[in-house]
Amino acid sequence: MRISSSIIQWNRRVGVPLSIVSGILPPLTGWAQTTRGTIAQTPEAVIVTGTRSSVKASKSMSPIAIFTAADLKRTGQTSLKNAIVALDPSANNTPGYPGQLGFTTKTMSLRGLGANETLVLVNGKRRHTMSSVFYGGAMQGQSPVDLDMIPMSAVDHIEILKDGAAAQYGSDAIAGVVNIILKSADHGGSVDVGYNQYGSSVGPLGDYGKGGNLNYNQGFRIGRDGFLNLTAEFVGNQSTNYGGYVPKTQGGSPVLLYPLLADGSQDPRENGNRYRQISGSPESERQSVAYNLEIPLNEKIRFYSYATYSHRTSFVAAWYRPSNSQQNIMSVYPDGYLPTDTTEDNDFQFTSGLKGDNFFGWHWDGSINYGRDDSSIGIQNTINNSLGPDSPHNFHLQSLANSELTADFDIRHSFRTGLFKDPLQVAAGIEYRYQQYEVDAGERSAWADGGYVNPASYVFPNATPALPFASGLGATSPSQAGTHARMNGAFYLDLTQKVTDKITVALSGRDEQYSDFGNALSGKASLRYQVTPWIALRGSASNGFHAPTLQQEYFQSTALYYSILPSTNQLVQSYTNYASVTNAGARALGATPLKPETSHNFSAGFVLTPLKRLDISVDAYRIDIFNQIVPISVSGAGVSGATVLNILHQDGIVPNDGRYYGYTYERNAAHTRAMGLDLQAHYLSRFGQAGNVLWTVMMNQQQHQIMRVNPLNVNLGSGVTALYRSQIGNITAIYPRNTLRLSGTWNIDNWSTTVRISRYSKTQLWSDRGAAYDQTVAPAWLMDFDVSYTFPNRIRVSAGGNNVFNHRPQTLSKLAQGAQSLLQVNPNYSYASAYGLDGSYFYGRVSYSW
Repeated sequence: MRISSSIIQWNRRVGVPLSIVSGILPPLTGWAQTTRGTIAQTPEAVIVTGTRSSVKASKSMSPIAIFTAADLKRTGQTSLKNAIVALDPSANNTPGYPGQLGFTTKTMSLRGLGANETLVLVNGKRRHTMSSVFYGGAMQGQSPVDLDMIPMSAVDHIEILKDGAAAQYGSDAIAGVVNIILKSADHGGSVDVGYNQYGSSVGPLGDYGKGGNLNYNQGFRIGRDGFLNLTAEFVGNQSTNYGGYVPKTQGGSPVLLYPLLADGSQDPRENGNRYRQISGSPESERQSVAYNLEIPLNEKIRFYSYATYSHRTSFVAAWYRPSNSQQNIMSVYPDGYLPTDTTEDNDFQFTSGLKGDNFFGWHWDGSINYGRDDSSIGIQNTINNSLGPDSPHNFHLQSLANSELTADFDIRHSFRTGLFKDPLQVAAGIEYRYQQYEVDAGERSAWADGGYVNPASYVFPNATPALPFASGLGATSPSQAGTHARMNGAFYLDLTQKVTDKITVALSGRDEQYSDFGNALSGKASLRYQVTPWIALRGSASNGFHAPTLQQEYFQSTALYYSILPSTNQLVQSYTNYASVTNAGARALGATPLKPETSHNFSAGFVLTPLKRLDISVDAYRIDIFNQIVPISVSGAGVSGATVLNILHQDGIVPNDGRYYGYTYERNAAHTRAMGLDLQAHYLSRFGQAGNVLWTVMMNQQQHQIMRVNPLNVNLGSGVTALYRSQIGNITAIYPRNTLRLSGTWNIDNWSTTVRISRYSKTQLWSDRGAAYDQTVAPAWLMDFDVSYTFPNRIRVSAGGNNVFNHRPQTLSKLAQGAQSLLQVNPNYSYASAYGLDGSYFYGRVSYSW
């Protein structure tokens, strides 16, 4: 495979994808020891998310979870996204078929909402989003922050605010806020070497996901009170495979890989190797570096700066094209071909600023933050059929870039009003943000029509024009390329008042002005009532918004396939355009400028600390999202697409050349509602010389509804609906309604042992054909373990496993498998699984710290 053997030899990765660590595991020697740059995860830990000042987690106005660097490491993951998912049951890897680009960059969602609806901060500053757009499944049309481009070894701790916070932070903070705090230690360091692989694979293809990692972190003191913390991270993995053999029959009909022979009999190769597909985690390689710097300029002003940079290459198999495929030239690929999608990403964020304690008596912080994600997308081992047998086999399909420049200035101060014993806490700030999105065309051979005509054959009864564009993934032509930008300015004001010794009230307001869609005003009110020293009630009400991303508004690409003309049984070229809302074809079919999604958030809960080492929190929530953005696919193929094709012809959008044309574009489609409950409970048992055990129970309960579907702007015929059944299922049924995590971590002397149990309730992937074709994954229990030993010389050896009993989701029913349009394989596991399809996973790691 492509990852060099040298990386695998010295770069070993650790991984426990479904760890159930509570997020408050203590150091081996105690419950709440801390050093500079390390936050202890206890009810008394200090948090900075959801507040403009530092407060104890136990006094937070809204539910918040804290996960330390040690917690992240105990998950065994080298991917920050997967580590968060392992720690918090309200966070999910988005299930469903992700589209081919989605295999290289998967998303994380909070509370079963879209990944675009979670705001990500680094050191309290907004993180830029990825440049790619996901094509398929529940994540279709989204471009969230790529968490995996932040090196996990650079992270000190993570604070996850589970509440609407647009009034405090602006766009996207509907489901919550993930604030990633970088390490700030001014001394010491560590190096880790790890290895991992999955326990089983399907068929001879794939390589068990074998991989490794090498991580380095070092802190340096600068002057008397400054620091520089450096991180380097190298990660590599081979591909996994859960795709089996191509069945000989599908839906009662034979599945042939080769043309019939002249006498009408099957080619003998049909009885040979039918393992042709690779489906699973991609082959990938990532190099990351980061720094975090802070130095005093004088007694009142400090300069700070931090940055992350990651370079990643990924290779993921597309769908196998057999020898007799209409997308093959048999003289070029006599046994068919398996295209490989390639993605090369360069991602960085750079922030610098000044902060001080006396700006006319105010604490102040001013900064400039620039982030950019460049993605070069290609495909290998394929063909542009229209260029004939001399077609290239490797293509550059498109280049994408998303950049964000943010400048902000924040102030805060406390005032004695004379109305209450405690002072009024006031915070205010201004922000300017400039966003730019670039879509660049691929090379000409990736999208050109070379005019080659397939001769009459077994595959083509008559001479048939060959398909243009490289087969396997959409490409961008020059007419679809462009650079787009917008800017917005914001002002916010936060007021927090402790009214009595027991009651605290907070009010927040934020006004934003966008150059493309106008004004967005958000507000939030929070209340906390300390009933007794060990029980507190809290609640909040807010409204927020998610501004449509430039990617949602302007991404474009085209893919082609053949359809069958009903009247003559002829093959017809079908163009599928993923179109901007400004595209003429999309406009003719009803596309309009996107409005922001708006939300109403309500939460109420309580915090219990009845015993010294016991804490319990329960918070219920309801989130209504209006004008939720969902893509719609409008096809002009066949009888059902006649109305669509007529509109395109009448408006002169496409030529009346006998071809079919279709468009996918984003629209404000629905009013949705999410209701749920988050529970956390932690208890530390001390057993003297037998050590201590940290017990954890964490649960998320959620339910999603479609309250209203916005009608289409244009009558597109009976074949097009405003929200397809599959899309309704992606909102209401694809996430588990209940996710439960139980764990116990036993620390004794130099040993630490963790056993974790996870339960996922039923999930479903709905079909547009009806309920009989739905995919259902039954409830599942998974078990993980982790064992580590620390030697006196500070070398630590760890080993563990995830999903150790190799539980995989159900396979598709015969009816569902027979209805699939792409060539299917056996076993055919359901993508509705919330815990993946790869099965058991094992790892080992050696660490040294100083």
